[in-house]
Order: sequence, then C-alpha cells, then structure tokens
Amino acid sequence: MKATLILCIHNHQPVGNLPGVFEFACRDAYLPFLDAIERFPGIKLALHNTGPLLEWYEKHEPSYIERLRALVDRGQVEILTGAFYEPILCGIPERDAAGQIAKMSDYIESTFGVTPRGMWLAERVWEPRLAKTIAEAGVDYVPLDDYEFRLAGIEDEDLTGYYVTEEQGVPLRIFPISKHLRYAIPFREPEETVAHLRGLAERGTGLMALFGDDGEKFGVWPGTHSHVYMGGWLERFFGTLEENSDWLTTSTFAEYVDREPPRGRAHLPTASYPEMMEWALPTPARQSYEGMLARLEKEGTLPEWGPFLSGGIWKGFQAKYDESNVMARKMYRVSDKVASQQRANDLLRGAESHPSIRTAGGREDDPVVDVGLVARARNELWKGQCNCAYWHGVFGGLYLPHLRSAIYRHLIRAENLLDSFRGETWDAVEVVDHDLDGNAEIVLESHWANVFIAPARGGTIFELDSREAEVNFLATMSRYDEAYHHSVAEDCGDEDCDVRTIHGAARAKEDGLEALAGVDSVPRRSAVDRFYAPGTTAAEVAGGTVADVGTFADGRCEFELRRDGSAVGVVLRQDGSLSAANGRARLSVEKHVWLLPDGAVRVDYELAAGDDANIVFAPEWNLAFLTASTDYLRLSHEGYRRKDAGKLWEFPESRGIAFLDRLSGRALRFTFEPAGGLWTWPLETASQSEGGLERVFQGVTVVANWPVVLTAGSRASCSMTLAVEPLEEEE
Repeated sequence: MKATLILCIHNHQPVGNLPGVFEFACRDAYLPFLDAIERFPGIKLALHNTGPLLEWYEKHEPSYIERLRALVDRGQVEILTGAFYEPILCGIPERDAAGQIAKMSDYIESTFGVTPRGMWLAERVWEPRLAKTIAEAGVDYVPLDDYEFRLAGIEDEDLTGYYVTEEQGVPLRIFPISKHLRYAIPFREPEETVAHLRGLAERGTGLMALFGDDGEKFGVWPGTHSHVYMGGWLERFFGTLEENSDWLTTSTFAEYVDREPPRGRAHLPTASYPEMMEWALPTPARQSYEGMLARLEKEGTLPEWGPFLSGGIWKGFQAKYDESNVMARKMYRVSDKVASQQRANDLLRGAESHPSIRTAGGREDDPVVDVGLVARARNELWKGQCNCAYWHGVFGGLYLPHLRSAIYRHLIRAENLLDSFRGETWDAVEVVDHDLDGNAEIVLESHWANVFIAPARGGTIFELDSREAEVNFLATMSRYDEAYHHSVAEDCGDEDCDVRTIHGAARAKEDGLEALAGVDSVPRRSAVDRFYAPGTTAAEVAGGTVADVGTFADGRCEFELRRDGSAVGVVLRQDGSLSAANGRARLSVEKHVWLLPDGAVRVDYELAAGDDANIVFAPEWNLAFLTASTDYLRLSHEGYRRKDAGKLWEFPESRGIAFLDRLSGRALRFTFEPAGGLWTWPLETASQSEGGLERVFQGVTVVANWPVVLTAGSRASCSMTLAVEPLEEEE
C-alpha cells in the first residue's frame, strides 16, 4: 500500500509592500526553502510565486529564478500559474481575471520553458462561476480547501483525491487541501505528519493528502525561521519523508492527475478557508460564530456539526469596511475605463473598412489613446487589483496605509495614462452611484485631481486624488470594533513564546492600545460637518469623550451641479438640528464644494438658523499620510515649521495650516476664512498583524472651528480651501 503526499507552496508579497519586507522574506524564507529542496532531490512539490515577487526576484535576486528553473528542468518542481498580481478573482471583472491568468502563464512559459497546468487561487476564495473562467484560461486543476468540499457534503474520508466540477459544461479538476496538514506543518513534529499519512496508506493504494499553504510560514511568521531552519525542522521533515519513501510518495499535481482517476463529481459552494469566512463576518456575528464553535468543541460535537457551519463570504469585507468598498469601486471604475478605451481602439483600428468612423482628430490612423498606453494602463489596473489591501483578518491588510496607498497609486496612474489625450487643462462632472449604496455620488474630475462627494452621507468628500503625485490624500482608515479587541492576551515576547500558528489570540505589542480600540460613528471622510458645545477642546474631540450635537455629519443632502468660470462644483443643502439647552434648534447648512483649476479644492459654508443657537461649527478633514516621522512629515503653522504632526495641537486662532509630506513631494495647505480655531491630531488604529495587536498611524485629523452665535433667521458663513502644491526644497 502506498500513499501520495502533494506539497504545494505559495509565496506572495503584496503590491506596494515595503522593500525591507521583500528582502526579509527572501532571506529568511524563500531562499532557505530553496536550499532545502536542492539538498533533497527526491522530494517533489508544486510551487507558486506571485507576480509581485517574480518581478522583485528579477530585479533584486535573479539567482532565485535561475535556481528554480533548474529544479523545474529536472522535474522536481511543478510551477503553478495564477492571476499575476494575486487578485481575488471573484472581486474583479472577469475580463481582468482572464487577462491576469494569461499574463502569468505566458511569463511561466517564457521564463521556465513549461506550460503550467495547475493554478493557485488567491486565498482559495471560490465561487462556482470561476470554474469556467479558470478552465478557459487553460488551467486543468486548482487546489482548494477541504472545508469547501465539506460544505458540499463530502466526508473527510473521501477527501483523498481530486474531483471534477464544471460550469456551463466546462470542466475543471479541484483538489482538497488538508486543514490537518495546514495546522501540523511546520508546527508539529515530522513524525506526527508521517503517522497521519501512514493511516492513509493503510486504507489503499493511490490515496492522496495535499498540503497547500503560504511559504511565509517557513521563515516569516513569528518564530518560524529559527524553528524551521536553525532548529532543523525542515531538514528533519524532508529526511523523514525520504526514509519512508517505500510507502510514501511525494508528487506533483501533474504526475498524480496523469496517474490517478478522479474520485467523482463535486459542486462546491461560494467559500474560502474557514478563518477567512470567519473574518469576513460583521463583528457581532463573528463573536457569536466564535462562541458557537467554542461551545460545540467543548461539547465534543464540533466534528459532527462543523462541516455544516459556514461563516461569511469574501465580498462581506466590502460591506464590513467602507474603505474596502470605495477602493473596490475605484478599481471597477478604472477597469471600465480601460475596457472602454480598448473597445474604442479596436473599433478605430477597423476604421479603414468603415470610412464613416473617425477618430477625435479626424484621422483613421490616429487612435484616441495609443495602443501601448492602453496596455500600460491595463497593467497598472491589474497591480491595483492585488487582494491584500482589500480585506483584513490576522494580517494587517486593509489597515496598512502603504498597501492602500499602492492600490490607489496604480489606479490613478492607469487613469492618467487613459486621460493623457485630453490636453493640459480639462474638467468633467459625473453623477453616478459610485459606491453602489443606492444613492448618487458626484465625481468632479480635472487635469490635476479627482474629487468624489457623497450627498447622501453629509455631502462628505471621500476621495481626493492628486493626479501628478498619484496619491489619494483621503485614503485613511476608520476605527472599527474588531473581535480581537475583546480577546487580547499578554505579550509574552517572541523568544519566550512557543512556535504556533498565527490564528490564536491577539497579543498586544504595547500598553495603552485599548484607547485606540474605539469605534468611529461615521467613516473617516472629509468635509464632515460637525457641531460641538462651546468650550469643547481638541483633546475631548480627539479622545471621543464629547459628542457631535448636530445631525449633519451623515445626513442626506439635496444637490445641484454648478460651474463658475473654470471651476466645477456642487451645491449641497441639508436641513437638520442641533442639541441645545432648551431642546433641538433647527439649522440649515448649505455647502459649496469647488474643484478649482489651480490645484485647490474650496468648500464654502452658509449656516441658516431656524432657532437661536450658540454652537461651535467644526468641519473635519482626515488626511492620509504614510508616517508621522518628522523626517518625512512636518506640520507648518503660521511661520512655525518642523512641528510633529503625530501630536495633538490646539491653536486658538488660525488662518491656515500646512502639512509638508516628503514621501508624496507635496505640501497640503489649508486656509480658513475667517480665522478660527484649529485642532489637529494623529489618526491611529489598533489592528492585528502576524505578531500581535499594534498601533498603526493612518494620517492626520484637521478640524477648523468657529464659535457661532445665531438668532432665529440669521446666517453665518465661512470657507476652507485645501491647496495641493509641489513641496519646495527649503520646506
């Protein structure tokens, strides 16, 4: 009796990850793992490196590519394809999914000289419709989690080979990844894994067990480098497999498929691995789900009922986190632009046979956008589809500013390429349900910026793209209630902790993080119209100890589009009320948002009182920066420079403030009319990472504030202007 073990390793670093992280992961995981494979030529496995890593290898570690090619040539390693920049396939347009798979397969053929048959599916996020997309991209088989098979009613004892699924008559082979092996390797001794596999061999010949997981758990996850390499775990593991080669065979997917028939047909539901489906749930539901699992485990009935328990789905992250949704909507918007331009170019290339068709310039051989520019824009779009910044689980993901910033950088770059034909100055206005919430949003575009406004959510601004800097300066992150905020364990220190998976209880990396674990009442957008009682301080607002007494921060506005000379804008009107000593005071707010042609956005306010009111009007802006370090970000206020933007500041009277950002090369300058109070403080969150709960700087909150005393029927006005300018050397 013989059993087969398929080892499938997936290596990935996100688009936009820090250079030091690439270097660290390569040094501590990817290269030493390759060393071990070379020392054990009898061990066969499948390997997948994502596009961002392959591009990094080519530039910084070309020997990795050369050594991997040698392993492929001798038949020891099977290379899997995938979507090049590692998107979640169900989270992007189908045309982009097919294109990204084709890009990776072409790369593998040209670099390694083989045609890939199998594919790694990002985060194993599966929807039944994907079978057709994947198979038609030339893929024969895909590994998925055994949990997804169990949700389809397939018993554990039958998950010993591959199955065939189909969509619209197009077949695809699917392999079940063993959760038992995912949790055992490399955290338990090799002998335990071999004992588990022996039980498989005793059941009959041809049965298979599949380990498929991240290569980062072999050196990047906390404590794993010393355990896997310095402690000799991987050497012992491969050695133990070789010692048992008389009954245990390591194999590639291709060899197994060519040797063994399928176990049968299977149709899997929309799902992923169980942790992902748990993370995707809203926090109250996730807490209930975790409680139910704990209860069943305590009762000993989890093995019986577990296969029928399903959490959320990956797209649930876009309902859970406003930031994920608006980023995804931006990506879809850019994808539509790329596809539209491609269709136009295809049509124009056929203009010779259709003389009635003419280009913008009236010449048949002059397409609106060069074909090469469209291809470059498409590749930038694909980089902007990398999955990591769109969700959050154990890893920082969505909470990491540099990952979100990278997504926007590539999407804005794609737009710039597509809009390059418009000329030096231009503008456009669009009314569209951009975020798919059932309400209209306003999109103001010009040669220098994109501004997105949500009339149904207080007339707030939620995206401000500097086209030249390729930065969305409003890509901040709100504070959300996370399940792990309620179950933080003491930090035991990396050296004292046992090596374990990263799915356990969160550990706090520092004291005092509970102060950051609050919940924002509305997303951290900008031009948020807040009202506070007289005497309110910056510390009280920043600490969340005082309440906004108005109804305007997230209320519904009526709106009208406007043009004033070379400026485009929108007028937003909202009737609401304020909490006052004698009850509610009626108030109307009219807000004019202008995209000016000279690199500025201006917001003009007029407050009209229906009742007497004594109040502080305090519009809030939340600006995204990558770091609070004074080496890169400085606050300048009325002649005082080099102030620390990572601290709370309160100025009793101010006409403006500037943030000097060396990373973007831009100065963001606010001016206020009339002069008023000014509060500013760092925007920080407490989020989970592989190493524990940590403080993450998300940007800076800026609040101009004007004391306003109104009598019924009276009015007051004020204005704020944000200019985005190139940073001068002396600044």
